[in-house]
Amino acid sequence: MPRTLQYRQVDVFTDRPLSGNALAVFLDGRGLEPRVMQAIARELNLPETAFLLPPSVDDATYCIRTFTPVEEIFSAAQAYHGTAFVLAEEALIPLDEPLTTVWQETQIGVVSPVEVEVAGGRPVKVSVTADVPVFGRVFGRPGSPVLAALALALGVDTDDLTSRGLFPQIVSTRDPYLIVCLENLDRLSGVEPDFAALRRIGDQLDVTGFSVFAPHARDLRAQVHVRFFSCSNGGVEEPASAGAAAALGAYLANRRVIRPDTAGPARFTIEQGVEMLRPSYIEVSVAVDSLDLQSYTVRVSGACATVASGELLLP
Repeated sequence: MPRTLQYRQVDVFTDRPLSGNALAVFLDGRGLEPRVMQAIARELNLPETAFLLPPSVDDATYCIRTFTPVEEIFSAAQAYHGTAFVLAEEALIPLDEPLTTVWQETQIGVVSPVEVEVAGGRPVKVSVTADVPVFGRVFGRPGSPVLAALALALGVDTDDLTSRGLFPQIVSTRDPYLIVCLENLDRLSGVEPDFAALRRIGDQLDVTGFSVFAPHARDLRAQVHVRFFSCSNGGVEEPASAGAAAALGAYLANRRVIRPDTAGPARFTIEQGVEMLRPSYIEVSVAVDSLDLQSYTVRVSGACATVASGELLLP
């Protein structure tokens, strides 16, 4: 008899279907070998597919394994958000209103707590605290070969990437990203990246991808417009990237574009995926330590929307 696997498909970082970042969540991955999980992810061909498993440690609520169509990934913030939302919506975890906290076990250990905002017995928003940001190299020196290569790969001038003194910089929140300011919003929307060139730069700098932002937005709900170009899967644009959003929040705080202080965190909302016709809205909160104003705690939040409920048959 074939085995029937139940799954849900959700769009992450949006409150409406057919936008945001698509994720499949299989409700019971017990007994599935990793090669089968990988084959299922390849079959569905979504950005990420997550499989729920019982936790192996006492301090975790559940365990997930996450796959793209080509590989297993061990830092998958979209999956953290979407999986918690599905569990809450399916009543597979007890819900405390207004806030439910769960702990997710992954292949790299138990990640930061995931918080689900609950209203009327239903999940409305999911928040994840990023790893402590680490600031890396800055590329602002005139004649910098990295700056020149980056401008060429994006099809812009080097001066476009150094406006307002917001120079490209590597920022890590577990994964390293190159944060790049392109102040002209229309120019950012018109970028057609050379992914082969970006991959070469990514390999040289050892970064996961490029978060290119403008410090303005088209939608009144947002303050920052982002396009994220990943080095994975041969180079793709992603409609939402929680890890890169956290890195951008730390970058903007470190550059004093936003000013968290001991009185409270700084908050802003990112619009992303607009050019892909999959708009996403990612809320970012950046707080500082009362004793160390350069030590940041970054939280990334957003809504999710269920798109589909299905069954997959395995022989």
